[in-house]
Amino acid sequence: MVLFSLVRRLFEISVSKENKPILLTVILLAAAFVVFFANRIFPSNSIFPSRSGNLTIPLWLFLAIDVGFIVASVLGVRTKKPSVVWFSIIANSIFFVLLSGLIFLLAIANGISEP
Repeated sequence: MVLFSLVRRLFEISVSKENKPILLTVILLAAAFVVFFANRIFPSNSIFPSRSGNLTIPLWLFLAIDVGFIVASVLGVRTKKPSVVWFSIIANSIFFVLLSGLIFLLAIANGISEP
């Protein structure tokens, strides 16, 4: 909830309507890297348990980030600047497809590791 309010304040402060999709794409990309490398960044409190093999938390986090890429793409298409529209369509579709593939592979790994 705190993260949501911080992101909302960031959007209210000084970001123009035309640059919000680009900023949202960059934030989502950074969040995806943090979730992916969480085991190395936070080794003691990792969301990727090394022994139990439960991957449901990363799956849900990646799914939320994937939905965020769709939202960023819709916001980008609704802007008036053609460069933002093209960047939004190309970048968000690439990130969406790559993250969907990663979610699929994590779902398979989670299914194999479950008892």
